[in-house]
Amino acid sequence: HAWVTWARDGFARPVLLFILCCILYSLPVFIDRIRLTLRGIAYLLFCHDKSWKKPKDPMALFTPILTSEDGKKKIEKKTIVFIRHGESTWNDTFNKGTHRSALVFVLGFIPGLIKSILYELYLVLSGQVDSWFYDSPLSHLGLSQVDELGTFLSMKPDEHPKKLTPTEAKYVSILRGDPGATESKILCSSLRRALSTLAASFRERLERRPHDKILVVPSLQEISRNPDTLSITPAHKQVTA
Repeated sequence: HAWVTWARDGFARPVLLFILCCILYSLPVFIDRIRLTLRGIAYLLFCHDKSWKKPKDPMALFTPILTSEDGKKKIEKKTIVFIRHGESTWNDTFNKGTHRSALVFVLGFIPGLIKSILYELYLVLSGQVDSWFYDSPLSHLGLSQVDELGTFLSMKPDEHPKKLTPTEAKYVSILRGDPGATESKILCSSLRRALSTLAASFRERLERRPHDKILVVPSLQEISRNPDTLSITPAHKQVTA
């Protein structure tokens, strides 16, 4: 009983006092974190984003127009190149991925979850507007994946150690924004992991072509019930990736 009393009076009180001081010091951030947490829980429980009805095939409407003689003269083609963002901290905690076996993931899940919760607590107490779970940023593996992609895109098509096919070389030139290549725009969702992926992997292009911009389109956010798909950045505010 004496040990329990010491733990309660000699250890718990200073810790609780320290936590209270941290919360009061960064009270606006703490209140905002509560708001984000409640919003994330409500989104998880009541979100209907994945229950939408599949729309009718748009080609049923456009085919008669596109196949007409007048329509053929007005057809413009756009090519979209999708780039997957690097692994996020949410993926690191809850998804096995391809870099580890199911056994390794299962054995490391509880320790990994505890680590992520403690890190989230650290972010709250230190007054940082950041989160491991909410709008999750890139993990350490995700950062290395992005750096690898950036290295790949920093080389001209004829400089790659692995010889590219003509089609591959064409699209690498477009992504790089090389002189003579088809003009392209860089679009991205407002989630931090996506913005970090593009900003870092296209670094050579953005340095060489400072007029290029990353166009942030919030409607490109992925559809999920998880809080990692909700942007932590308030509307019309600068994103800190």
